[in-house]
Amino acid sequence: MLRLLLENLHAKLGAKFFKFAGWNMPMKYTNSLKETLAVRNYAGVFDISHMGRFILEGPNVIEFLQRATSNNIKISNGKTRYTLTLNENGGIKDDNVMFKLSDDKVLFIVNASNREKIWNWFQNLLSQWNLNVKISDETLKTVMIAIQGPKAKKLTHEVLGITYNLRKFRVVKSRQNGVDYVLSTTGYTGEDGYEIVTWDIKWAERILNSLIEKGTVPCGLVARDILRLEAGLVLYGNDIEEDINPFEAKLDFAVNLSKEYFVGKEALEKVKQKGISRIRVGFLSKTRNSPRKGDTIYKNGSQVGMITSGTFSPTIGKGIGIGYISPDLAGIDKELTVKGVKELKVRICKLPFYNESMFGWRRKTRAT
Repeated sequence: MLRLLLENLHAKLGAKFFKFAGWNMPMKYTNSLKETLAVRNYAGVFDISHMGRFILEGPNVIEFLQRATSNNIKISNGKTRYTLTLNENGGIKDDNVMFKLSDDKVLFIVNASNREKIWNWFQNLLSQWNLNVKISDETLKTVMIAIQGPKAKKLTHEVLGITYNLRKFRVVKSRQNGVDYVLSTTGYTGEDGYEIVTWDIKWAERILNSLIEKGTVPCGLVARDILRLEAGLVLYGNDIEEDINPFEAKLDFAVNLSKEYFVGKEALEKVKQKGISRIRVGFLSKTRNSPRKGDTIYKNGSQVGMITSGTFSPTIGKGIGIGYISPDLAGIDKELTVKGVKELKVRICKLPFYNESMFGWRRKTRAT
């Protein structure tokens, strides 16, 4: 089992651990619902060092990622981009975030469960394309922490002693007291905040401790899963897999069919012409009871789909879920029945599940 470089610190903070994607990860520290609300209303910090981190370097880095992933990677230095690594059939091998550090250097984030798969896939593509690119796996050498919530930026600025004015989905390379780190305005909670990657373990420990001393709440993976689901974000292995394409998953914003070529493009062009038979939507329970992964969805007694993720949302006080149904049933406010341990009445709703004027990085009242 892989272990976080800051595992001892998490243990001292009271973390309850469990195995996730081959890692010993903090499940929670106190109460997952309270941790979730801390992020929505103040600030929380997560150790997300289980996420895969590849450094791609060389004169052909951008060309390689243009071919290897679905989105347009030709962006300005200092920007980030959500993209998909696809198979030849257009199915999703992984969903990723690319941090463009320079024209010939990229930090590429992969899901923990797919790190070895994507590493081998990229090596295979490089052997075919003969491009000048070097890939190194920095996962086990680095720490990655996420500070999320309406007060996250303010608290991070105080701890680092620096004020950044970065828009959402930006990245900078920085240096503090001889320590190099990468700071990005990305995250997996729907909230404002930062993600930090550093090679200096002691520095990362000091930063995490300082954030907690200022009131930032340490949060585990259960809270992170609730937060991403409230925001309507997908989880690999639940909501997306290799047999699900981006159009079914409503991730077509991460697909640029105008590119000359990328792996899976031909298959997706055929899908677009033919149409899809299922689509991902959000489901809102009428009560606190929530749909769960694997529950079946019914309309008038006939099965019409399946839940892929579900939980109770402390932010809105109701059960929420994500799943796949036929596109002709996917209208907002349509009512369906979910059957699992319990039978629930749900309605299809717009994502994210929360009111964006009150929560999330688009909220009207911004923290300073």
